[in-house]
Amino acid sequence: MSSPSPTPRRANRRITRRALWLVPLVAGSVGAAFVTGRWYERRFVQARSEWAGVQLLSSAIDSVRANALDSLPSDELIRRAVTGMLRELQDPYAALLQSDGMQRYRGTLLGEGHGLGLTMRRHAEGASIARVALGSPAMLSGIRAGDRLLAVDGVPVEADGSWGRNSDSIATPPDQHLVTLWRGPLGDTVRVVVRRSAWRMPAVSDAALLSDSLGYLRLASMTAHSAEEVERAVSVLVQRGARALVLDLRGNNGGLFEEGVKVASLFLPRGVVVASLAGRGGDAVQPHEARGSRWSNLPLTVLVDRQTASAAEVIAAALREHNRALLVGEPTYGKGVVQRVVNLSPDIALRLTTARWLTPSGRALERKVLRGGGFSGGLIPDVAVDQPGRRDLAAVPREWTGEAARRMDQLADSMAVHALRAGWATRPLAVFEARLRASLAQLTPRALSSPLLRADWVTQATRLALVRHLEIEGERETILRYAVRDDAALRAGVEVLLPGEDLAQVIPAPLPALLPASVAVPAYSP
Repeated sequence: MSSPSPTPRRANRRITRRALWLVPLVAGSVGAAFVTGRWYERRFVQARSEWAGVQLLSSAIDSVRANALDSLPSDELIRRAVTGMLRELQDPYAALLQSDGMQRYRGTLLGEGHGLGLTMRRHAEGASIARVALGSPAMLSGIRAGDRLLAVDGVPVEADGSWGRNSDSIATPPDQHLVTLWRGPLGDTVRVVVRRSAWRMPAVSDAALLSDSLGYLRLASMTAHSAEEVERAVSVLVQRGARALVLDLRGNNGGLFEEGVKVASLFLPRGVVVASLAGRGGDAVQPHEARGSRWSNLPLTVLVDRQTASAAEVIAAALREHNRALLVGEPTYGKGVVQRVVNLSPDIALRLTTARWLTPSGRALERKVLRGGGFSGGLIPDVAVDQPGRRDLAAVPREWTGEAARRMDQLADSMAVHALRAGWATRPLAVFEARLRASLAQLTPRALSSPLLRADWVTQATRLALVRHLEIEGERETILRYAVRDDAALRAGVEVLLPGEDLAQVIPAPLPALLPASVAVPAYSP
């Protein structure tokens, strides 16, 4: 049985309904085509504009190369064009990194050591070694603090610690040096071969107990694994009995932002905001929270100065704003921005400022030049110190004449060697200091007729001989304890951290010269 065929009226209704469905579909397709066409048109115009800019730059370079009286090769013109573009950004941290420069910059962030690993100290008689970096070629070769550097590859070392090859220098392989030293306690001249090799410079340059319960840690840089070094060092200090800590960030120019966040996290409650990043164009602020909390209740003091910058300021700001520490010293540098390296090729990269970092309260640090020639924009310390820098305890005062400095250097070396040969004990330190003072009082120059000048001469000579003796003995922790008296910021930091405490428990108290001695001090002769 066949179904009845639809009437013409019903068929027309079905066609009408289908047409009504097609209208929005066709309209949407036309609209999409229009929008797509407009988008492609804008992209085309933009691309044409950008291409015109590229053509302009290329034409300018070709014109200079072809017509300028003193032209340059194409690659040099392009390099200078990029350098000029970066300069116009008015970004003081932007730079074009090429080949060796790019490798050095990345090596610095990774903590790769350069050179032999020696920190030199100037003397009238030459240069002595103040520090030997842990794991450096110098340390592996047996060089130690207190050695007097006489020559490298046969070339005498200048008073500023510099040397260079000349026609008379000893022929040595490019990866090694022959170093000539004068060394106590025997006063011998020794020669050491130092082989250059890759090594990592530690971020924690000092970690010691200033007393049985007070720790001290100096964080010198913010390189890869700095937070791990701080965690290990503080763990050792706490195991040894530290119940409070002085964190020294003076001279720390910063480095990796992430490492600064990690270091601050060690001393903050888990989950609090350490710092935030704000990108370009109003991008959403990205908070970085503390995740590796270890010592959130350990009393802290943070030492800062005008060279404390960048990631080191991240630490200082977070600890202060979360009421974990007071800042002692002078205003910090004020570097509140973060850089990123963008690779252009295997050998060329751009270093660009890509974000600002904000303190937990949302404050941005911005370094500004003042009319008087100074700067502003850094962190203002809670306790200001007039002389916040570290003093080199083994350096002759700068105001002394060259001849006076030379004689003092000789006497300090001779006295230190004499104490070593005689087996003088350095503990307690105050007794050792008094013994040096009594001996040196008998050697005061006759030209110093004033009692005040004689007393100052004995004090300076005692300090120099004592520190050089301790350097030769490798007693770095004892030197740090002794330094508290002459380090205004460190002393203030201890007083803030331990209010009302007897600082004699931390600072070795000088004793009067109650131990007269008649000694024949041998003359220093390298």
